[in-house]
Amino acid sequence: GSAVVIRSLQASDNEPLYNYLQNLSSESRSRFGPHPFDQPTINHICEHPDKNIQRYIAVDESTSVIVAYMLIHQGMIEADQQRYAQRDQFFDPAITVTYAPSVADDWQSSGLGTAMIYVIENDLKNRGIRHIILWGGVQATNLKAMNFYKKNGYQFLASFWHDDKDNHDMTKEL
Repeated sequence: GSAVVIRSLQASDNEPLYNYLQNLSSESRSRFGPHPFDQPTINHICEHPDKNIQRYIAVDESTSVIVAYMLIHQGMIEADQQRYAQRDQFFDPAITVTYAPSVADDWQSSGLGTAMIYVIENDLKNRGIRHIILWGGVQATNLKAMNFYKKNGYQFLASFWHDDKDNHDMTKEL
């Protein structure tokens, strides 16, 4: 029932983003890993934006607390690109992005992730993007995330092992 604002991450968001990441449960933290969660890393992210990565946040209007954080990387990250290439799967980096979403534990299954991906996908379509790849895949045991991706039109491509865990590569055509 709360209203949120979905927007790009700003330089002044370093403390709220750090707090958001610190407040994720250990399970959520173990499933989201595009970068370290320490204060120096978060300060660097906010103060020195990477032109190849768009960072979106959702802020609860009633508390001004970040409740979701999602990254879009232009093209593919190197590890994903190598894994896909081993399977002879190639994507044009000009029309492909890599996606890493996270939603605060109390907001999971609330519809926030779907609302954010709708906003993000519309932005991507307007920029000519045609493919979304999951950043590092999704852990096969993360049934909530697997259901989220399937519900939102992502397709299973292949399984792979990483850190002794079964993972799935999934992609979506826009």
